[in-house]
Amino acid sequence: MFKSAMEYYLLNQANIIGYLQSLPNYLLKFSSFDDLEVQEINDGNMNYAFVVTNSLDFNQSVFIKQAPPYIKVLGEDWPLTRQRMTAEINALSYHSRVCPEMVPEVYYQSEAFSVLIMQNLNHHVILRTELIQGRYLPRLAEDLSTFLAETLFYSSDFALPSAEKKAMVNKSGNQDMCKITEDFVFTYPFEHHDMNDYNPALSQSAIDSVQKEPNVRAHVAQMKHMFMNKPEALLHGDLHTSSVMVNAQQTFVIDPEFSFAGPMGFDIGALIANLYLNYFSHAHNSSTESVNYSQWLLQTIDDLWYKFEGKFLSLWSEHEQSSQSPFMGKDLFDDSHKAFRQLFLKQLLSDTLGFAACKMIRRILGVAKVADFMQFEDLKLRAKLETQALEMATKMLVNRQSYTNIADVNKLAEDASLI
Repeated sequence: MFKSAMEYYLLNQANIIGYLQSLPNYLLKFSSFDDLEVQEINDGNMNYAFVVTNSLDFNQSVFIKQAPPYIKVLGEDWPLTRQRMTAEINALSYHSRVCPEMVPEVYYQSEAFSVLIMQNLNHHVILRTELIQGRYLPRLAEDLSTFLAETLFYSSDFALPSAEKKAMVNKSGNQDMCKITEDFVFTYPFEHHDMNDYNPALSQSAIDSVQKEPNVRAHVAQMKHMFMNKPEALLHGDLHTSSVMVNAQQTFVIDPEFSFAGPMGFDIGALIANLYLNYFSHAHNSSTESVNYSQWLLQTIDDLWYKFEGKFLSLWSEHEQSSQSPFMGKDLFDDSHKAFRQLFLKQLLSDTLGFAACKMIRRILGVAKVADFMQFEDLKLRAKLETQALEMATKMLVNRQSYTNIADVNKLAEDASLI
């Protein structure tokens, strides 16, 4: 792939076309630079983003993303290394090898310039937006379970030789972004931190049920420790419903700038957490449409887990049959590998639920909110939904080892929605 020798500088609407002209045009597929239009995308927190389109042919369009040496939304007073773009470049390269149908095509990348130029998904919509609007997406569980199974399995000890796996872990630290997660997902929301943002209508007792409950705090600490010390696979690292773009035919996963080698349940749990939050945003409404959509969401979560489980186990079994050195060695009694796989998936479900709980809580008590709840201007209604979600999340967290299926977790969500 072509690499530019230019020194780093920040792209903007005035200089970005000149930057593109410095690259070989065959990479970008523009027939001409004379009629390009530049649109800055302002909804991201971390990075600068632009769409550049040929005004004479809208099919000639690219999405450009660049990491500044700080958090974009906070400015230069919040420095952050540009390592996150290197992590995203590496993650997209890996995803495109194992699950190419679900990641945008990358036309150009530069670690030195902290830039990615890729396919513009202008025929797709952010998943969170579609869920808020109550749109049915029949491919969702099928596609996302495939992405999770393939990306998590092929970067795990079950697929990689030991030395290759350890090299991947060493390459995939992404320390700055992991520290953000450690602070903003596992720490600040569970203490009375200045960065937290509470709905003024949310009762103090609801907040205290998390922050002042020793058992909850202890289980959160367990999940934080696991996040920091269990490099099972190469994760997306921030797989919520705004990191997925969809239409009726396709599903794409985007923005893996938080990618690192971590516990598999973190990616699955992050996705499930956001689906449950969306469930509460619909379940309060007694209309037939909302009731039906709420049930579709629960069924989608159930399908997502079981389709993932089936695909992951299938990949694992196929690999063991063809491998000269399966993970646990030769099976002398035929059922040993199967027994271990069942134990592993049982623990993975527990990990998934624990991480999902932490993600749900942080979206309520922490600084980063979700539009699923923020769409409601009625603060009392929002507080009701937040209380329901906190009730579910704390119970799911402390009892996560007792759940053996998603149906029981869905029942927990339904019970909480009646509070």
